[in-house]
Amino acid sequence: MYESILLAGRVVGRGLACATILFASVCVAKPTTAPATKPTSFPTPAEVIEKLKAASAEQAKLIQVAYIDLNDTVAEAPPDFSWTGSNNVHTLHSLLERLRQAKEDKEVEAVLVTLNGASMSLAQAQELRDALADITADGKKTFVYADAYDTTTYILATGASDVCLLAGGDMEMPGVGIETMFYKGLFDKVGVKADYVQIGEFKGAEEPFTRTGASEPLKGELTRLTDALYKQIVSGIAEHRKLPEAKVSDAIDQAILTGADAKKRGLVDHLTDADDLRELLADKLGGEVDLVQDYGLKEEDEIDLSSPFAIFSLLGKKPEASDKKKIAIIYADGVIVDGEAGGGLLDEGGQVGSANIRRAVRIADRDDTVKAVVIRIDSPGGSALASEVMWQSVRRLAEDKPVIISIGSMAASGGYYLASAGDVIYADPSAIVGSIGVVGGKFVLKDLYDKIGLSTEIYTRGGNADLFSSNQPFTDKQRAMVTNWMTETYKQFTSRILETRGDKIKDIDKIARGRIFLAADAKALGMVDELGGLDDAIASAAEEAELEPGSYEIRVIPAPRTLMDLLRGEASETASPIRTKQMPLGSKAVQSNPLLSLLGVTLDAPARRLLGQQLQTLQLLQQRPVLLVAPYVVTVR
Repeated sequence: MYESILLAGRVVGRGLACATILFASVCVAKPTTAPATKPTSFPTPAEVIEKLKAASAEQAKLIQVAYIDLNDTVAEAPPDFSWTGSNNVHTLHSLLERLRQAKEDKEVEAVLVTLNGASMSLAQAQELRDALADITADGKKTFVYADAYDTTTYILATGASDVCLLAGGDMEMPGVGIETMFYKGLFDKVGVKADYVQIGEFKGAEEPFTRTGASEPLKGELTRLTDALYKQIVSGIAEHRKLPEAKVSDAIDQAILTGADAKKRGLVDHLTDADDLRELLADKLGGEVDLVQDYGLKEEDEIDLSSPFAIFSLLGKKPEASDKKKIAIIYADGVIVDGEAGGGLLDEGGQVGSANIRRAVRIADRDDTVKAVVIRIDSPGGSALASEVMWQSVRRLAEDKPVIISIGSMAASGGYYLASAGDVIYADPSAIVGSIGVVGGKFVLKDLYDKIGLSTEIYTRGGNADLFSSNQPFTDKQRAMVTNWMTETYKQFTSRILETRGDKIKDIDKIARGRIFLAADAKALGMVDELGGLDDAIASAAEEAELEPGSYEIRVIPAPRTLMDLLRGEASETASPIRTKQMPLGSKAVQSNPLLSLLGVTLDAPARRLLGQQLQTLQLLQQRPVLLVAPYVVTVR
């Protein structure tokens, strides 16, 4: 006998929405007599509890290993856009927080960091290395694994007790490179003349546009800086690996080492495959291990895909406000520009907008729960006016709350202008500091216009209406005017520095005139107070504000925008209250390096950063003819 049965069921999505599903009619054979079946035996509550206890006991026997998979670029600031407003990205601060948590977590007995695909600056690598070394010194085993190492990832790895490398992998440590680009040869071919004036004989910022190679003063500065960086890298590796510096130098001179050679030289401890890491850890730790995946990451809310309302609710979710005392972090990462910041022409290095920093500072000042502020700087400088705007804002903030500066890879020219506004300056040991000088002028395009058949007519009123005309160089009178303008800017720059650091800098002439210094030299000259990273600056801010450890939280200003913010046309919390700045289509959240993609050009990250910085400088010179900017990018490969 058969009968048709209509089955109905309800599918319930994570407490948010439900839907009734009707299944098709199915034919089921109906037996005339019911077969004898053995009654199902269900465990009693007591048995369930016992099984859970047994499983928990087995889990407790495993050695807890905090696992951090670092497979992307380490960012300084969190992105200004997040799908859900969360910050689960690889920022330097978030990684330092996760490592600190692993150090203090009594259930964690070891740490494993994998580095495949990781990219970072020398300053970031050193900070992460020191965080790992702190865990190692505290008695916990630390392991770092990579299929291959370059200089920065290896520097990070040296903080671990056990450095692991793929047996068939290699190490590439060719040394230090400081790259400058010179465009005069190109300009001569196309008919462009750079008419510039420079204050500070060591500045060098106009040289990419007026020379085909560096001047002797600039060569001297860059050679000294390269030597200092190289020595710092060698001594750091030697110290953490307990090797003679001569052996480290020899390894760098080889440039590329096989895994076997690296192990023979004492640079790595284990040659293994990623799939054998668990076995290696079990052997070294003396028992089976439990790898705690994504250790220290905050749990993301799951999206109920069956409910559009739940999706939009989550995408518009903001972090809950807290009354807990806070230390605010404000990031100044990129070329300094007037007004609102953009993403940068090549999306490399970004921009620091004076309007954005000014509003971020105001938010921190007006928030009564914010007790101190850390400003993290990684900037080659830029607009002189924007630098002054930010300096004024930060000094106003410093009247109400402690302001601690943390210099990452660079605070040069306008970047140091901003740094000097703080109460205390910390700098990463590899930070480049200084370049206190001024450059300004214009591009004369008359020959280019002639070559391509363009003609112009100029109608002026006023003795110098053609001051920045692209058709002719400065007259002697005009050059004197521009030089005087830049001289006054230089005087203001140095006076701002002495206003806050006059009791620490004994001779402004020794540190100015465009000179550049590594952090240790800058400290000796009074330009920097302490050598240390972002964590050190935060600890100093807490001490200045009299905050006990654990009594405060960190607030990044501005918080990232969500998708709902964009759909509603809302800008970030530091955007203009008068006009809304929409996210450009060329921003990182939508596409990467659109200009290079259009041209079909492929460049590595250091070259993109250098080219992007130079293009932004060119753009700035068209808008603001007096700049405080450094002309080079440092790459450690």
